Order: sequence, then structure tokens, then C-alpha cells
Amino acid sequence: MHNLIIHHLGPVEQCELTCSPFMTFTGFQASGKSTIAKAIYYFRTIKEDILELAKGQALDAGYGVSGMEEEFHIEYGAGLREGLEKYLAEKFSRTFGSLRTMRDDMYAEYYFTKTCSVKISLKDGTKCTGSGHLRVTLSRELIKFLDDKNDFFSFTPLGVPEYELIEFKSELYKMFDDPCSVVYIPAGRSMITLLSQQFSYIYATMGDVQKRSLDSCTKDYLERILRLKPEFSEGLEGLAVHYKEKDGLTLKIVSQALALIKKILRGTYRCSNGEEQIILENGKYIKINYSSSGQQESVWILNLLFYYLLQQKQVLFIIEEPESHLFPESQKYMIELIAMISNYNHSVVLTTHSPYVLGTLNNLLYAGSIPERYSRDAEKVIPEPFWVNSGRFDAWFVKGGKIENCMDWEIHMIQNERIDEISKVINYDFDKLLELQETEESVVY
Repeated sequence: MHNLIIHHLGPVEQCELTCSPFMTFTGFQASGKSTIAKAIYYFRTIKEDILELAKGQALDAGYGVSGMEEEFHIEYGAGLREGLEKYLAEKFSRTFGSLRTMRDDMYAEYYFTKTCSVKISLKDGTKCTGSGHLRVTLSRELIKFLDDKNDFFSFTPLGVPEYELIEFKSELYKMFDDPCSVVYIPAGRSMITLLSQQFSYIYATMGDVQKRSLDSCTKDYLERILRLKPEFSEGLEGLAVHYKEKDGLTLKIVSQALALIKKILRGTYRCSNGEEQIILENGKYIKINYSSSGQQESVWILNLLFYYLLQQKQVLFIIEEPESHLFPESQKYMIELIAMISNYNHSVVLTTHSPYVLGTLNNLLYAGSIPERYSRDAEKVIPEPFWVNSGRFDAWFVKGGKIENCMDWEIHMIQNERIDEISKVINYDFDKLLELQETEESVVY
């Protein structure tokens, strides 16, 4: 199992957790939920960083200049290990912001296995002014791998040979004990969707410096959307036509996913000649930038979930506030879709403020633990593909810079008091007001 440790990073004072295939983080604003989610993204994408740097080495050697993006360029004479250390330091600054505000004892550490780990900390006795003041500590096994794979790829006019790429990825994913690609879906999605028609132009005209000023998670999200939009030219149904049944992913499951998406969007999505549209039930459509805020916030969560469900390659989805701008009923459908996707070889990290999200998860956990003799009747209430296996699930409450597990392990569900945390404050105010009225009435009588 993977383990994450954070000490004095942003609002997070201390965090130690074992990562489960399905995790949710809840708590007050500015408590550190997003920082933890970004830390998981930062570390879980390191294997892709290594792959891109190694490919960049080959292209640099072949062309004499970097054939990859500038950010994956390794300086002449530097090895893969040195290139990774420099890149991870810069990536940390782009993910978490300025180092000037960070405490001297800050560090973040991730254990992929007992022998493969990465730690980021500040160098001793230096004033933090940039990524050069970060120390990147790699485990011995990882250092050996990087040294062994230095200048691994051959250069050809067609790029890296496919057989070398397969071999490299196989060894890399085995060492990191992680076959998942990472898809980060940040909060504040509606603004990106609102500028849908203009965004391709805006992003294309941005210089490398401007693009690097975007935090890594947002940049990844934007580039993924721009890259995948053409795939939806025939809509979600058109995309589904090309999927192949594999590993239990049947036409029935695909149809259930489409049905949930239609309930949430009140229609379905299409990108026609570069124009993003919501196709309504009556066959008419509305441009995405004129759709409701709920549709704008949710549309690319739904698109990405459905796309990677059909791809049938393992993905870790990190989704911030999937409930944003959605009516409680739609929040329920969103979580049922996410739960269903997680049951088909994918992992999930959620951050949420919504008791409806947590309540829905509890229903799905309860359905997943119901005795087999009742399962047929339970499926009439909640379809079995939505059920959540408590053995794969964990819930955390973030408050005051610290986290605590909020699972009730006796019943394998999220603690109700955590779901109703804010209700305590509201109910306290109401009780005090009620006491005033009762006191007045007792005085009168």
C-alpha cells in the first residue's frame, strides 16, 4: 500500500495516511483537503515524469536539441537522476506555490513500496527564494533504477521504439507498484467551460513562461481537455460505439453510465466543429457557455469519467468538489457514477463539503455490505454496479491542519457525526433561539 506523509505544507500541519483505492476527504474550507489531493497528484505522476525525461534524453541525443517540451529537457552532460531531481523541485513550486511562505521544517514524503520512495524538503540554512532551495531525496532503489536506465532509449526518426517503451514502462510501473495514469479534475471548472470557444486560442497564444505559471494540476487538466475534445465529435453515444467488451465492462454498464450522465446534465455532450454543446432531450442543443452553472461544472467530470471507462486502462481520478453547483439529487447521481467507475479497475480521490455526497457514499457502502441473501432485493433499491466495497474505501476528516480517519469500522461506514458536522453549529444556534422563546413563555405564564 502507498503511504503519504506531509509536515507543515500549506495549511496541513501533519498528515500521515495509507492510500486506499477509493478515498474521500471532507472538512472546512482552507483546512488542507486540496493540499493533500495535490500532494497525491504530485507523487503519483512521478513515474510519468521519469518516462518523459527518459524519452527526452533520446530525442536530445538524436537532434542535438530537445525534441520534447522544454520542461522535460535534461541539460547536456546531466543524467536521468539529476534531471529528475531538478524537474521535481520545479514541479513542486508549480504545484504548491511560492516557497517563501513555507516553514523551514516543511517536508512531504511518499512511499510507493518499502524500498521505493521520494521526499521533498527545504535545504538547511537557506532562505527560500526558488526551487533551487528544495532537496529531493530518492530511495536507493529508485536511484539505482535511474542510473541503470540512463540513456536507455534508442533514437530513431520515428521516435522511441515501441518495444523499448513497453519494457521501460513495465519495469517502471512495477517498481512504483502503480499501474494507474492520473487524471486531476480541479475545482473552479465552470470558468474554463465558460470560455470554451475562446480557450483554445487563449492557450495557443500563451508563451512557455505563461504556461509554466499555471499550477501543474490546472495545466494538466486544461491540456487534457484540449487534447480530448475532438474525441467527442459524435457525442458520448458515438464514443461508446467504438468500445470493446472487456473485463466485465458490458453494454449494460456503459448504458447505465450514459443514463446517469443524462440525468445530471439533463442531456448529453457533443463537440461539433470545435463548438461544445449540450444536446437536450428534445434534440435541440445549447452552447456550453450558455448552459447552467451546474452543467458547466460537471460536464468535463462526466466526459473524462466516461472516456476513461471506455478506454479500460487503470486511472486514478482526483476530483475536487464534484458536487459544485449541483442540486442534491444530481449530487447523488454523480457519486453513483464515480462509484461505478471505481468498480471497473480505477481509483478515486474525492474532496467534498457536501453531506449529500457523504450520505450517498454511506448508502453505497451499506449496499455493498448487505448479506447475500438480501442482495437481490437490495439491487432493486440501488443497482449492484454502484455498490462500494468498504475494503477498498477510506474517509478522512481534515480540520485545523490535521487529518483523522472518520470511518466507523464496526459498521464499515462514514461516521454520521462527521456528515452532520456543520449541522451541530446550525442546531446549536436554533436551540439557543428556542431557549429564548421558552424562557419568555415561562416568564409570561
